[in-house]
Amino acid sequence: MASKNKICTLKVGEIEKNPILALSTSEKDVERHGRVAQTYGNVTPAVVGQSGSAYRILAGQAWLEACAHNGIQEMPVVVAEISDSAEQMKLALLLSTVRQEGGALSEGTFIDTLLTDHGVTRRELMVLLKKSKSWISKRQLLALKLTSNVKGMVKDGVICARTAEEIARLPEDAQFQFACKVVRDCLSKTNVGQLVSLYTRTGSDGALRDAILESPQAVLDAYKVEPVKRRKENRSMGERIVNSTGFLIRMATELKGLLAKTEPQSLNMLIPDLSNLRVILADLRTVLDIILVGVSPGKPQGGETP
Repeated sequence: MASKNKICTLKVGEIEKNPILALSTSEKDVERHGRVAQTYGNVTPAVVGQSGSAYRILAGQAWLEACAHNGIQEMPVVVAEISDSAEQMKLALLLSTVRQEGGALSEGTFIDTLLTDHGVTRRELMVLLKKSKSWISKRQLLALKLTSNVKGMVKDGVICARTAEEIARLPEDAQFQFACKVVRDCLSKTNVGQLVSLYTRTGSDGALRDAILESPQAVLDAYKVEPVKRRKENRSMGERIVNSTGFLIRMATELKGLLAKTEPQSLNMLIPDLSNLRVILADLRTVLDIILVGVSPGKPQGGETP
């Protein structure tokens, strides 16, 4: 269905953010676009949909936020001449899968909203996106079943979407604990799927399920499951550090809030774990102090003396 579109310039303040695209737009994305915006201004047009006099972003959310943060008042846009909200969602979803901009969390929410609230069928989405029924169902599962803290791990790049799709099959109260162990043990998506299938199969007892959540690698070893090598890491070391730092900050903030609300008698049971955490954090602080001193502003590179 071809539509006549127009290109124009809009004030940044006139364009509404898209809450679904925000699910997958990280601070790292905004910062990366911001570096370009600071040097060259906004050189990439966004795609917006119009409803009455209002405009909502359909592609380019990170650019929009970067412009707002850097004081850029206007940005070029392509206005899609589509007033129907379901069709706007279809376009945003399609652009997300083509440009790989929105991310799996946004795609899953778009899919679920279209299927649930707008009467769009899975067959229609399969034709639109050229994706399988399984792909669509797994993406929708991220929106329906994945807990918010595991979604945060996906957004921060700590775990990939395909691994999260497997984790979403677990009960909600087991997902985050298992996800953290997956990261700790560097488990592949295939091994995660094997463990989740073992956890959810009929006949698995409580002891096995507890073992999967506590020591997933040990369960793989006990069942003589061949470890599957993870695909070569595509992200640079810097990107991995940024993602892990964002995740750690998020978790530390959440932990601080939980500790403030917990009764003293309950905290007594957690003293061994909290003591271990304090030791790890002290070691991390030592490393950070060394690194930050080494890269402090004004320090000559390579240890040279001025």
